Parts: sequence; structure tokens; C-alpha cells
Amino acid sequence: MKKFFILFLAFLIIGGIAMAQDNPDEILTKNERDAMFYFWNETNPSNGLIRDRTTWDSPSSIAAVGFGLTSLCIAAEHGWIPKQDVYQRILTTLEYFKNLPNEHGFYYHFLNLWTGQRASGSEVSPIDTTLFIAGALFAGQYFPRTEVQKLADELYERIDWQWMTSNTAYLDMAWYPESGFSKSYWTGYSEAALMYILAIGSPTYPMPPQDWGYWIVTWSQNGSGNLKHWATPDESLFTYLYSQAYINFKDLNFKYVGNLWDNSKKAIEYDMQFASEQPYKTFKDGFWGLSASDGPNGYQAYGAIMGGTDGTVAPYAMIGALPFTPNRSKAAVLKMWALKNELYGRYGFVDSFNIDQNWRDFDYIGIDVGIEVLMTENYYTGMVWKYFMRIPYVQKAIDLIGPKVKTTTEPATPQTSSQNYTVVEGFSSPYGRYGLGVWTGGTSAASDVNANIISDDTFGHVWKINYNVQKDGSYNGTYLYLANNNLNQTLDASGYSALVFYVKGSSQDMNFKIELKSPNNGVEYYYVNAGTEWTKVVVPFSKMSVYTWTKPVNFSKLIQMTFVFENNVDSVKEGTIYVARIGFSYTTSDLDSK
Repeated sequence: MKKFFILFLAFLIIGGIAMAQDNPDEILTKNERDAMFYFWNETNPSNGLIRDRTTWDSPSSIAAVGFGLTSLCIAAEHGWIPKQDVYQRILTTLEYFKNLPNEHGFYYHFLNLWTGQRASGSEVSPIDTTLFIAGALFAGQYFPRTEVQKLADELYERIDWQWMTSNTAYLDMAWYPESGFSKSYWTGYSEAALMYILAIGSPTYPMPPQDWGYWIVTWSQNGSGNLKHWATPDESLFTYLYSQAYINFKDLNFKYVGNLWDNSKKAIEYDMQFASEQPYKTFKDGFWGLSASDGPNGYQAYGAIMGGTDGTVAPYAMIGALPFTPNRSKAAVLKMWALKNELYGRYGFVDSFNIDQNWRDFDYIGIDVGIEVLMTENYYTGMVWKYFMRIPYVQKAIDLIGPKVKTTTEPATPQTSSQNYTVVEGFSSPYGRYGLGVWTGGTSAASDVNANIISDDTFGHVWKINYNVQKDGSYNGTYLYLANNNLNQTLDASGYSALVFYVKGSSQDMNFKIELKSPNNGVEYYYVNAGTEWTKVVVPFSKMSVYTWTKPVNFSKLIQMTFVFENNVDSVKEGTIYVARIGFSYTTSDLDSK
């Protein structure tokens, strides 16, 4: 370690001379080629499984396999490996995956490198299956009308995306043979754009295209001014790169969320700004790139949030950002190259390093070197984008969710009463976050309440709320946001006269409280006798009671709607409530105003 620190100082002092003589394009080309050989060498050639990392006991990561399939095609294109050898390796891999244990076409995240069996109790993972199948489909497009393309299509077509939604509008994050679905869903902005696009484009078990709309309205933003962007919770840079490695979002503008290429660029620049404001020497020396990687204290999801860094940076993040910020990426590469004796090895630049703690990673990680290979190639030739964007399934999905998609389309409704109201939550509108937040109080436990969006024959999708308030003193519920996180975009309902929604329950005589809130204010109303058939409910604002501890609600600045279940007043202490088409009415004259 001491030697490493001395070398760091020495190279930082003399590095300026060396950097002036080096060509960043040549360095990046060398790094791409060296990184690519990870996927040729760190593999069981008999089945094509690729190590998660360069340790002797590492399992295979199916995401690394996906990056590997794409990287090997890049190698064939450049002549780094004979094209026929690449074809045979990919064919071996896909033939093996055809017979691997799977659940509805989805694979376990980690596999034993030699037996292909589930490793380390890992989950059946939709995102890692996505990264595998993206590589397979790319290889099929690169080797058209071959057995590779046939197998890639077969593996894709057997993925049951509908099953993985667990009857909601979102893909579940995991499935376990011991316990089933995780009940945590892919909501909020993330690396999941590629996954949802492949799910919607499926020729066999597709997700409805409107589910893209249900997903994007769960996103939230971070940053300000020119750097305001749709953000992941930890701001880890890989989340802004993975989907972009395959999908060329440059000319795709989506309603409500805009251009995702520009969004990734803003997130990367936000990372740079954040790093420059931190006290660590690593950042002061011109490095940035906060992303999930090994660190001095183990693997962490480093990111541009407070508490999200200890001074560790990931070269793959700086290199993966090359298509978005070429000048800053090349400058970082030159600085790393000045320290090449410590920061460059068999498969290119190290996975991560920390100057402040005199630390560098001695492992390479497959998915990290993979994003370096793909994004470097995209920057110089656009090869990955060119082949992947030709895939018919991808074209189909983009056509379905592109600028023509209308995420405010309302589902069909029963013809039992007037439609003289505005729907703000048909589960396809731009309002709310649809994360379906739940809360508990009193003697309630976290397991006493949960909420999901599910499919429904009448409305398309509805809100399903399971609750239990059998214990004395228990109360819980679920809520819908009507404002963004910063509360600078709230819902103006001042022109309306009543709250409107459809409801049904799992039994007769179910009742619950409804609350509407503005900042620091709120009103409430009890609805009684929800039955087992869909009923339209109208709650005039005039019948809603002001909280005893607040001022009257400001209907021009609504921020939240909440459903509340309480032990001391609910007639049915446990059950399920279904809610659809939440909206506001201009008038109550032609509606039930109970």
C-alpha cells in the first residue's frame, strides 16, 4: 500500500508530461480490446458461462454473459478473435441456456460456473435476464439467419413477462423458489428502460404498452436548473448507462419524461459537479464516476448523494459515459493512464480505486468491463446501437411507446352514471407516483397493509389494497401523491365540487376513511358500506370534515390522497378494497352524493 501511495504521488507530479504525449483515442481502443478478452478468458468454454468477477471461486453472472455475447461480436467485427470462433462460442452458450433451469424463461442471477445450477441462493432476476437476452438478441442480429439467431429468438419468446408482473402493472424485482415474488417492484427511474422495452416488444407474453406510462409516472427528479433530471435513488452512474448501451435514445422523445439521452447526460454532469464539491483528494485530482463498485470496505452502490461516497471512483463509469461527455471522459482516461502502473492491468483499467485511502481493486467485474466495451464501441462506431435497433421486437416496442403513446388514456368504465368529471388517477395519468406508498400506526405491523396496481377486466388496471386492523389500537393505509417531490407542482382542484372514484370490496359493509391533504392542512370523510360490486362514490367537498388540528385544506394545492383503515371504527377489520378512476367532479347534481 505504501508503494502504491508513493507511485501515486510520483505519477501525479510527472504525469502532466506523459499525458501530453499520449492519445486518449488510442488508450481507449487498447482498453476496449483488453477488456473484451475478459469475456473470452474468464469463461467455461464448454458451456459459455462467464465469471461474475476474477476470483477462482466466482459464480457466473448471467448479466456478464449478456455483455459477453455482445462484446464477442465486437471482437469478431474488429478481427480480435476469428469470427467463426466467436460464432461457435456464442452458439455453445445459447444451446446451454436453452436447457438451463429457468422460471417462465427467467434465469437465476448467479449460476455455478461448471454445473449451471443456482448459486448462492440467488434470485430469479428479470433485470439480469434482460441483460442476458439483450446480448443474445444482439448476437442473433449480428449473425442473421443462423442457429444463433434462431436460439436467441426462442429464448426471448419463452420469457413470460406477464408472469413476472405478479398481476400488477410493474415487473417484480425477483422471484424465489422458497417464497415466491419479492413484492418489490421496478418503479422509479432506473436501468429498467431496456427491460420494459423488451417486455412490451415480446411476441409471446408482452406487457401492455400502457405499462410504460404506468412506470414513467413513478419517476422522481433530482438536481436543479440545467442539471435537473429523472433520478435513481442512489444516483449510481451505471443506472444511466445500461439501457443506453443497447437502445439509442438520442432521437426518442417521450411524453412527460422527454429525451432519455439528454437525461443521462445531465445525470453524468450532475455526478461531476457533485464530485467536485466533495473534500476527497480523488476528486480534487480530476476523477469522478460514482457508481456501484468494490470499495475499501466492500462492494457499495456509490452515487452522487450525501453519504454516497468515500472517495472511491469507478473507471468504468467514466469510460461508460464517453458517448455523453467525451471531453471529460477522455481527460479522466489520460489522468488514469498517467497512473497506469497502478491502475491498468490484464483487462484494462482497474474496476475502482481510492487515492485518499491508498486503495485499488484487484478484481475485475464482468458487468463493469462490459459497459466499457459497449459504450466505447458505440462512441467510435455506433455498432451496438446499429444492430440492436434493427431488432423487430425493439422497433415494435418503441413504436408502441414512442411519441404517439398517450399515457393519459382512460380505461373503459361501467355505463351506470354520468361521466361529468375529470379523472386524475385512472392508473394511466401523469399524476401520482403509483409507488402505492403504505404506512402503519398504533399496533399495526408492516405486514398489515400492502397495495398494488393489478389488471381488471372492467377498468384495465385498478388499485388493490389489502389491510388488517384486527389488533386493538391498529390503523394503517395507503396513499397517492398528487404532487411532485419538491411540492412545486401540486394538483389544483379548486374548480371542482367533489371527489369521485369507483370502489368494491372483498365483502359487504366495508368502510374506510378518505383524506385529502394540502401542505400542513387536511380534510377527511368516512365512506361506509362498500360492497362486492363496483360502486361509484361521490364525496362533496362540503361534506369533508377539517382535521381538528389543522386549518381547512387548500383545494388549489392538493398534495396527497390517503385511504385509512382503523380498528375502532371499521366494521370489517380485515379484507381487500379495490379502487378505480379517482377523479374530481365539477358538479354533484347528477351524481350520488351520499
